[in-house]
Amino acid sequence: MVKSYYAGMDLDAPCGRCKGETRHRILSITDGTPEKLICTSCNSVHKFRAEKPAKATAAPRPARMATASSPKPASSPSRFQELMITEQAGTKAQPYSPAMKWEDGMWMDHPNFGLGKVQRKSGRKAEVLFREGLKTLLSA
Repeated sequence: MVKSYYAGMDLDAPCGRCKGETRHRILSITDGTPEKLICTSCNSVHKFRAEKPAKATAAPRPARMATASSPKPASSPSRFQELMITEQAGTKAQPYSPAMKWEDGMWMDHPNFGLGKVQRKSGRKAEVLFREGLKTLLSA
């Protein structure tokens, strides 16, 4: 059975702003499919997203046979982490705050990037070396 839609019709659809499925009203239709919707909760206008077909469940894989080889060693810290730990030499990393005055050589613990070392301070910005690379952050 094919669903039929018309402008002004109410339907339940996911809303990005409300972060859930809410009641929407159809604003426009193209080729029998809703194009734009308006959320009745937050009044945001967005595209209609058709329901995705259910994924077919894959057959379970057969268990592997045990081999005589030795088990894999536990993952060791990366080379970056090893260098950072040895270079840090016992100094404590300060939690990142843009209100703190960061100086060259200071260590910081950023909530998103992790452990990093201030490479250069210029004005209200500090260049910090993290595992992902060099980032520019605010400093007092």
